Amino acid sequence: MKVTTQYAFLLTLIIPSCLHALQVERRQLLQNVMLGVGSGLFSASKSAKARDTFTAYQVYPDATSALSPTLGVVEPDQFLQSISSISSGALWLGEHHNAARDHNLQALLVESLHQNRKGPLAIGLEQVQIQFQPILDDFVAGNLSLEQLRQGVEWNTRWNWSFDTYAPVFRLAQQRGIPLVALNVNSEDLALVEKEGLPGLPKDRLKEYIIDRPAFASFARGLQYSTYVDYVIRPSFELHQSMGLLKHTMSGEKLDQEMSFRNFFSGRILWDQSMASRAYMWTRANEVGLLVGLVGADHVKFQKGIPGRYAQLAGPEQSTVSVLLNPTLIDTRPSGSVALVPGADSVDQPDRLTLQLRYLKENVDWSSAPAEQLRAEESTGGVLPLADYLLVG
Repeated sequence: MKVTTQYAFLLTLIIPSCLHALQVERRQLLQNVMLGVGSGLFSASKSAKARDTFTAYQVYPDATSALSPTLGVVEPDQFLQSISSISSGALWLGEHHNAARDHNLQALLVESLHQNRKGPLAIGLEQVQIQFQPILDDFVAGNLSLEQLRQGVEWNTRWNWSFDTYAPVFRLAQQRGIPLVALNVNSEDLALVEKEGLPGLPKDRLKEYIIDRPAFASFARGLQYSTYVDYVIRPSFELHQSMGLLKHTMSGEKLDQEMSFRNFFSGRILWDQSMASRAYMWTRANEVGLLVGLVGADHVKFQKGIPGRYAQLAGPEQSTVSVLLNPTLIDTRPSGSVALVPGADSVDQPDRLTLQLRYLKENVDWSSAPAEQLRAEESTGGVLPLADYLLVG
């Protein structure tokens, strides 16, 4: 894989240690290379027993000279109590889209929150585009069946992963009257951005996804974000490129020429911003509400995807908690870099995972400074933790 000089240097500074999921953009690629972990459907009546079926870890980043992040085991009941105590904000559950075990965990967590916290609760869905919000409302109201929900949101053409693995979450939402909130960019709009960049999307439609344009622009500045891009987004682009997947938009529309990194990147950040913005709009309208976002792992890890964008919009008054479900070595390394490493798909080796990314101070020139200076503690600008929590079960 071709990498930038800065990215190659960053790899020597990253501390292995943590967990989560491969999610790159072309959906067909995701179907072919994402890991299938787990099976079976969650039953709400088994929620108490299910508390013993997962292990929770809290991530403790370390920006000192040791650069030695650690994991602390959290008892399941303690973890459930912790998330239930969130007064308002968003809880982001990073999933493997094709993993029933991840969706079972999501249903368990939502059921626990419904039973144990006060205030409004909603489920945010990356899997559904915002144009289909009325369909979700009708389903929760009991006016539609599961099959009618599938057809109404055009699941089979707009989201290629198994509908059945998400059924426990949908049933739970309908049974408990928990609102479902569509978070994702409409395919028609994403295709325009993948062809022409953000300028290709009419301003009135851009406002559907970006509710604070100055904040959107400022979020991508600085070495924190460029470090994140070099480790998470650029390798994903290069993997897509090497596999010949950039000749079509996400929705399958053939391009006149291969998608540029600019357009790939624009589509990715619009996707992240849309999900953060739609979640914030709901929590803003529900002052003591908690939205549980069911989104791909790649959008959650290392802060600078959805969680960071949501936190920027919501401010310190609301909580933003990130959780990776059943993470693996593949989830915490650049796309395509460890797919063939033995045990890379294991959820049982948290000591092998990358728990944080280190970034340099703004005044440190990585391209000319001696290696000793770059490694020195005084050159460290900070670290980006993989997530707040990891759940394995």
